[in-house]
Amino acid sequence: MLTPKKILIVEDCADVRDLLGEALTLLGWEAILAESDQEALDKLENETPNVILMNMRTPVKRAITLAASLKAHPAYKNIPILATSGQSRGVSRERCLALGFDDFIAKPLVLPELEMRLTNILSVEKRKIIRATDPVNLEAKRREPISRGVSRQRVA
Repeated sequence: MLTPKKILIVEDCADVRDLLGEALTLLGWEAILAESDQEALDKLENETPNVILMNMRTPVKRAITLAASLKAHPAYKNIPILATSGQSRGVSRERCLALGFDDFIAKPLVLPELEMRLTNILSVEKRKIIRATDPVNLEAKRREPISRGVSRQRVA
C-alpha cells in the first residue's frame, strides 16, 4: 500500500480549511490542518508534508513571512508552497513566485485544478531531486573549481 502524500493546509477560515482537508483526503492526501502561521510551525515540528497549501488572505504579511522563513530553513526549504487567495487585487501568480512561493491558485478553488497544480508542483520537485542526484551531475559537481575566495577550510 502506498503511503499517502501529506499536505499542510494553512487556512484561517475553519469551514474552508475543513472542506479542503476532507476533499484532499478523498483524493488520497493526508491533510494536516493549521489555522495560523504559528500553528503551522507547531505542526511542522512533528510532521513533514510533501507540500504546503497556504492562504494569502489575512494577514498577508504573516503568510509572506512564514513562506520566507520556511524557504530559508534547511529542514523546510525544499517543501513546495502553493499560495491561495480570493483577493484578486495585489495578489497574483507572478507576485507570489517573486515572494518565494512555488505556485499560486486563485479562489474559489476548483478541485480538479487544485489536484493538477499539486501533481505538477510535486513533479517539478521530483525532477529537481533526480537532477541533483544524477550521476552525471554529481560527477560534474565534483570537478567544479572552488569558488573565488572560498577555501576548503571549515569555519567554526
